This record gives sequence, structure tokens and C-alpha cells, in this order.
Amino acid sequence: MEKNSMEEFQRSTVPRKNVIEFRPPLYKQRYFFVKDIVNQYKPKKVADLGCGNATLLCMLKFHSCVQELVGVDPLMDRLLDWNSDKLSPSIGDHLDPRDLDLSIVLYRGSAVEKDSRLLGFDLITCIELIEHLDSEDLAKFPEVVFGYFSPGMVVISTPNSDFNPLFPASTFRNSDHKFEWNQTQFQHWASNVAKLYSYTVEFTGVGAPPPWAKHVGYCTQIGIFKKKQPDPGSWILAKPTGSRVSEPEEHAYQVVSILCEVATGAKST
Repeated sequence: MEKNSMEEFQRSTVPRKNVIEFRPPLYKQRYFFVKDIVNQYKPKKVADLGCGNATLLCMLKFHSCVQELVGVDPLMDRLLDWNSDKLSPSIGDHLDPRDLDLSIVLYRGSAVEKDSRLLGFDLITCIELIEHLDSEDLAKFPEVVFGYFSPGMVVISTPNSDFNPLFPASTFRNSDHKFEWNQTQFQHWASNVAKLYSYTVEFTGVGAPPPWAKHVGYCTQIGIFKKKQPDPGSWILAKPTGSRVSEPEEHAYQVVSILCEVATGAKST
């Protein structure tokens, strides 16, 4: 769902002292945040809902812990050409060979559609996605992602409207946004979702405000949801529950591309 938006540029008519610049660019900070999550928790199966041109997947394919990457977007077949070459195995990949096979599957579909092929994932990311959902789809989103897919962890990022007055214009950052929540609204929604589906949630963000406006919080607010475990003393990526095995298969998504990379490095013993 990444698109050119107000947060990525400034109008030349604004005085220099009021221009908000992000280094690295804000969209990269969001992706680097997910990379840090992957480095920390070592998930094997990762899905990105609303993956757009699959830039995040291109970054995550180099993590040796990942064995399965899935991207889902309603416009997938139109966007695929942008990064299809980067997702495919290349000669350069053999300079740093993998010890585990990697499969990458790209689907055309919606984050509010149930597809049993996404059951049991360790991590599902929704980067700048929910603000593109209308009220009907937003109501379906928690039941599908948290109730049905039920991954070990969910990372959701969304614009923080408290930050918007620092931009040249006080409008939505993207014309396709259906809403933009302030910090209180997002945290209220996320806390209710976490409670309903037995997750914990913590809040952070990327895109720090300038020193003279620290009260507005991060430009992009992020919720990190972790599925509750029986032992509160430790947290391990959740595994699919036994009840999932007996559920009928649902294939709402259309496969656009399947890419496989076979391990070429020495197997660990």
C-alpha cells in the first residue's frame, strides 16, 4: 500500500525551519523497523498484507531464518513487475548462500479475506494498510487477521494524525486514506483488538518529531501484537493450534507468482 504521500515531500513555499525531513525516508524507516523485528524474533513464516510492490519482501528474503515469505495485495498482478527480478534468485545470492530453502508466494487478494494458506504464520505485517480500509472492511480486519490467521505476532503501522499539523497542509497524507487516527484513537482500537483475541500490544513508532514538537509523537505509529502464551515468563512465536488442522481449506486468494530458492550453503548440524 506504499504510495507517494505528503509525508515524503515538502512544499517549497514553507519556510526552511518548518520543513520536516526524515533521514532515512519514512517508508524506509518502517521497513527497517520490520527488519529489526525479524532479526530479534527469527520468524520462519512471514506474510505482508497490502505488500504493494513487494519492497519489504525483497528486504526480508535475505534473512536466513525465513523459510516462507508471502505477499498479499489486491493489485498484485499490476505491481509485480516492479520488483519481480529482485525477488527471484540471482547469481549474487550465491555469494551468501542459504542453509534453508526459501519459498516466496505472491497473491492477489484482500487483507479482509480468509485464506487457509496463511494459517500458522509466525509474523504478519500490515504496513500503512488499515487507513486504506473503509468502515466495513476495517470491522472485518481484526476477525480475519487476529481471529482466523492468528499468527504469533502482528505488526501494524498507520499514520499518526497528531503529527499532521507539522506538515504544510492539514489534510490526509494520501488521497486514498479513509481515515487517519491520532495516538489515542489507534491505541484504543489496538488495545480492544488485543484483548478480544488474546494478544498483548505495545506501542512505538518511527519518524521522530522535531525537538520543538515532541508532544505530537512519532509520524508513523506502530502497534506490536504478540499472541499470549501459557507461560507468561517467556514469549515464543506461536504455533498453529490443534483446532486449525480440522478446519476446511479456504482459498480466497489468487496465486500470481511462486518463487523458490534452494539452499546452497552447508546445513547446520
